[in-house]
Amino acid sequence: MRVSFSPSSLIPQPSDMRVGTYDCGFHRTEGILLFNSKRINPGAATTSTNLFQVTGDVEIKALYGRFTSVTNVVGGPTACSFDLYDGTATVQITSAAGVSCAGATLGAIIKKADQAANALTFLNADQCRWHEFTVGGAARPYFDGETVQKYGVNTYVRFTCTTLAANDFTIDFAAIWTCRYPGSNLVAV
Repeated sequence: MRVSFSPSSLIPQPSDMRVGTYDCGFHRTEGILLFNSKRINPGAATTSTNLFQVTGDVEIKALYGRFTSVTNVVGGPTACSFDLYDGTATVQITSAAGVSCAGATLGAIIKKADQAANALTFLNADQCRWHEFTVGGAARPYFDGETVQKYGVNTYVRFTCTTLAANDFTIDFAAIWTCRYPGSNLVAV
């Protein structure tokens, strides 16, 4: 007899979890991995691209992206950063000054790997790379943070950068997150 099921049906969604249950505890410990691929070809301008929508109160344990298309990255993108936006206020997740990803190769990585005051980390894939995580002498792979949605307003985690007219590239973004309160959620947009 063949039994078929969807693996996603075995993983409780945050909105279905009850406080204090095994599923709730497991979810809060391990987190959920969420992906979103974005092609960025905005022309000569600073652009902000919505990646994930926050509902309620979530902890983001990791936030990163991998260049999966580099049609044209000559001279840009520059000033690359992550932020949280509620339609009015912008809160930096990484430094607004950002980092240049000009000349990124396929497989290059950007990631939030430090405190919000610092730029995101860019590891180009033009050779093998190793990045040691240290802040204040303590090795730590990621300084997570708690995001709170502006009440009643769509709130987004965004990727912001400055590009040239000819720039054209795709980044597959990922977030590892956990809910901090039942009913909270993070979804790709």
